[in-house]
Amino acid sequence: MKPTNQLPLLLITEHFAPGHGATAQLMTDLACGLVARGIPVTVLTATAADGIELNAVQVVRLCNTKAETAFLLKKLLRGVRFFCLALFWVFCHGGRGQKLLIASNPPFIGLLGPLLRLRGLRYVFIFQDLFPRSAVLSGLLAVNGFATTLLRALMAWICRCSDATVVLSEAMATALQHDCGTGLPLKVIHNWAVEWALPGDRAQNEFAKKLGLEDTFLVQYSGNFGRLHDLDTLLRAALVLRHQPLRFLFIGGGAKEVELREFVHKQQLSNVIQLPYQPRAHLPITLGACDISAIALRPGVEATVAPCKFYGILASARPVLLVANPSCDLAQLLLAEKCGLVVSPGEANALAEQLFSLQQHPERVAAMGQRARQLYEQRFGLERSLQAYGALLR
Repeated sequence: MKPTNQLPLLLITEHFAPGHGATAQLMTDLACGLVARGIPVTVLTATAADGIELNAVQVVRLCNTKAETAFLLKKLLRGVRFFCLALFWVFCHGGRGQKLLIASNPPFIGLLGPLLRLRGLRYVFIFQDLFPRSAVLSGLLAVNGFATTLLRALMAWICRCSDATVVLSEAMATALQHDCGTGLPLKVIHNWAVEWALPGDRAQNEFAKKLGLEDTFLVQYSGNFGRLHDLDTLLRAALVLRHQPLRFLFIGGGAKEVELREFVHKQQLSNVIQLPYQPRAHLPITLGACDISAIALRPGVEATVAPCKFYGILASARPVLLVANPSCDLAQLLLAEKCGLVVSPGEANALAEQLFSLQQHPERVAAMGQRARQLYEQRFGLERSLQAYGALLR
């Protein structure tokens, strides 16, 4: 659909195609989907090639971000640069009454919203994870320190000045109101599966065959190895199961990548495979290579992040292995729909026992996978999310 004469929506996101991270893939889907619904979009980013047009989405690269980094200072400096360039670009090129959609990477990018209101623009802010709560849980900020208190106040200001603030789950909405006060213009819009497994027998999966694991029970963790993720419980379960016919596959990268590699080397775990991020085009194959896919959250972070990999696992008709507080909303959903396993962080022995039992009962794996797919079709999906965003932005 050709754009109209209206001013385009300005999507400000540090990460965009061809980036491999979840935010890049989600924002690319969102931009293309909005254009298909008749909303012209210009993207301000740091990862795409400048001046390209992707499915009628105009892309402007403000600076060059070649790859993800685990170094906090580099991330901070890169984020500050992107913030300043985005502010300058919109002040020069933005029009009065034009709408902004701002994704919370870097976390402080939302400050653009109140500042650009002075230029007569309006904005919707998307929380990919709750900041500064995420920094506190990561140990980067003190719970009641001055910096934390100041950042909470700034985030509350960003939310209150917005036309709407999007959060990714009801639990995140409750947590944000707890941190920043009630009366915020919140809207819950779930993420979606950016890709899902191709249908077919796992024994015929090309990726599994390449690894020589097409006939081996495979537990897969695919995505960010972040500070808020509990890889330790998964690794210690792998240690317990080191002599059993199960394998653990970790695909991705992030702050805990070195920690993962060192644990595997120290324990000499031959049942653990570690691979880098795979191109998005390969995801339909990699997502279908496993028997069960894992999400692992440190205690207390369940309302701070909404793992987007959850939707891809469901859509791929795979059971979800969730390491998290069993009382959290995500755990309760999985238990109610009977489409996965839930274990508390640190319960490596219990996890190993459940995985070993599941490996011996493939019919249970298949049944949970089918229920997972049904749940995705009934409750989630890109079209549902695009409809919600479209209504919000019009």
